Amino acid sequence: MKSKGNWRSGFETVSNNRMFYRDWRPAGGESLPPVIALHGSLSQGGMWLNTAEKIGTIRFICPDMRGYGRSGDPGGGDAAVDFAQDAIRLIDALLINRYSVMGHSFAGSIALKVAEMDPDRVASVVLVDPTVRNPKGNRGNLDVAKKRPHRFENIEEARRFWNESEECHWPARNLSRFVRDIMDTEGAGAACKMPFEADRLIRLRGFQASAAGDYFPEKIAKKVKAPVLVFRGGVSRRFSSEGQKILEAGFSRKPKVVLCPKSGHFPPVQEPAIFNPALTRFLAGVN
Repeated sequence: MKSKGNWRSGFETVSNNRMFYRDWRPAGGESLPPVIALHGSLSQGGMWLNTAEKIGTIRFICPDMRGYGRSGDPGGGDAAVDFAQDAIRLIDALLINRYSVMGHSFAGSIALKVAEMDPDRVASVVLVDPTVRNPKGNRGNLDVAKKRPHRFENIEEARRFWNESEECHWPARNLSRFVRDIMDTEGAGAACKMPFEADRLIRLRGFQASAAGDYFPEKIAKKVKAPVLVFRGGVSRRFSSEGQKILEAGFSRKPKVVLCPKSGHFPPVQEPAIFNPALTRFLAGVN
């Protein structure tokens, strides 16, 4: 049975930009530090809604990062350190003294940067299929972004796109919920689009491929002192077993790693039966 709780939402002005966030509040109150859950570069804060509800007992703060979802786009500041500063300022605005930070995909680097910048308050770090790429891989990712479809005739077309473009099996019910939660829809049966403008993703990918790019989690890892949990999708194209070795080598203390063997890049959606209990146990152990 789903644990009871409720969602609150609102806007905060952080880094001179308007940030939208959703805040899951467990009915029984908070016994663990809340989790600020940072989405990947192809989604928005809604990707965590089902995870927060199914776990139920842990507070989740799920912002739309700059240029995504309902948050504003300042038109620049695409470095991991910029996104990390936004997250810390949101935590400041919500008057939270201690918290865990979780990042999916490119936000793995951002989550590690948050832990580096705010070590006294970060209780733990969770990396969900973080991207580990060399500069050549970042340049290739920019080319892919330029060709990626942005708008779909209806939500069913968007669902087919996600099902066919991502590796591994998506449980049908989980995929439908994920697509509803992240896509920008215009009403039942109407057109929908990705939760960001096309040029926003291209700008981000351009920065990541530039000499200034700072999305190298293995380089940030050595500065992180908090306990770390890493989830890897067993058939993920973004975070391979070799990428796992590179990332692990960056930490001064080896992180805990959970393999979701049937997952691609989205373990929380593709294998929640593994993801949710492992996340809950880890967070309970670092209170």
